[in-house]
Amino acid sequence: MGIEIWLAVAGLMLVSLSGVLFVQKTIRGVVENRLPFLVSFSAGVFLVTAGALTLEVFEQVSSVWMGVLLVVGGYLLATLGGFIMPEVHHHHDESCGESKSSAKKLMIGDALHNIGDGVVLVTAFTVSPILGVATAVSLAVHETLQEIAEFFVLRQAGYSTKQALLLNFSISSTVIIGVLIGYFALDIPNLEVVLLAVSAGFFLQVVVHDLLPKRAKYEEEKEFGLHVLLVLVGVLIMALVSTALGESHSHGGDVHDDERDEYLLEIETNHNQDH
Repeated sequence: MGIEIWLAVAGLMLVSLSGVLFVQKTIRGVVENRLPFLVSFSAGVFLVTAGALTLEVFEQVSSVWMGVLLVVGGYLLATLGGFIMPEVHHHHDESCGESKSSAKKLMIGDALHNIGDGVVLVTAFTVSPILGVATAVSLAVHETLQEIAEFFVLRQAGYSTKQALLLNFSISSTVIIGVLIGYFALDIPNLEVVLLAVSAGFFLQVVVHDLLPKRAKYEEEKEFGLHVLLVLVGVLIMALVSTALGESHSHGGDVHDDERDEYLLEIETNHNQDH
């Protein structure tokens, strides 16, 4: 596996310590009150990545309908996972439990979610470095919100600041398990497109069921408009990042592409001469 995958893994694990920035009560209050708006921004970021993954699926299958079926299957699989483990996503709304029992369920759900992140990450990097970086950025944005919220929940459940940070960091390390699972799974023929479809479905499911604002208190016209604006800002920024990565990759890859074409031409020429 490339070093870029492990750098992305290290970044996601470091994100788990972001809760330490919000120990101070004033900062914590400000962040808590604005988490729903940050979630909407994250939705925009996820939409772009979901679209990129879906396009990769369509490029690798024989028909559009097959691609649609695979992505829908990934979406349904992610939905089933969310139904079985509803604690996986919460973003510190009023339904968050404050007991240690609820916190333990949350940690189990987060560990499983991180394993899924690892599979998504290694699949994206296998397709292309650009898609891998875009996916890593999306996961980092979302994980920042998730880890801050989880830190709040663990503190409310009675864990000390040190305990909450150590638990978050330990749970985040399960992303390594997901990377290893994805790495060995990709050795199976034709499994890459399936994992891509599952990844695309996962991102879409998170957007629809977890990130897009749908609670009644956000449906006031002024707040709803702000949420929509933040989603669009997330889409725009992520699109610009993806475009910049694409241009950088293409400029840096021209020589490599020429060498590859010459190499293939040489193989074809030698093959014709032998016959």
